[in-house]
Amino acid sequence: MSANQKHTSDMKMDAAGKPMPEITDATRAFWTAAKNRKLVVQKCTNCGTLNFFPKPWCIECGHRGLEWVEVSGKGTIYSFTTANKVMMNFPGWSADLPVTLGIIDLDEGARMYGQLVDAKPEHWKIGMKVVVTFADISEEAGIPKFRPA
Repeated sequence: MSANQKHTSDMKMDAAGKPMPEITDATRAFWTAAKNRKLVVQKCTNCGTLNFFPKPWCIECGHRGLEWVEVSGKGTIYSFTTANKVMMNFPGWSADLPVTLGIIDLDEGARMYGQLVDAKPEHWKIGMKVVVTFADISEEAGIPKFRPA
């Protein structure tokens, strides 16, 4: 068994065979907010920097005082890529192909990544405005995705 197979065999999967995120104390607020159709990021109580992906310290000043704040979910595509083959050998992704993933500069200043939905791959452009939409992935979690604004 390869190292990748061992790592992926430990992952929780949804009914379609897609990997589920590991929900921890550090990330629970993010997934729960998405389930409630809200986009939240961490904000440093020292310098005000917005952090994504959730971490125990500020990415700018290292301060450990972080609070969750709701953001608008509006942003601009910084970069994107489209996958035309199954990712990480998870056949559950086959029905979704092609899948476009983007790096989004949120209007509030944070940069995050997410799936780009509701448009064909050739529609997406760097600098394009997008807005968040949400999909339920379990009884306790949702996931933010982005669609054209």
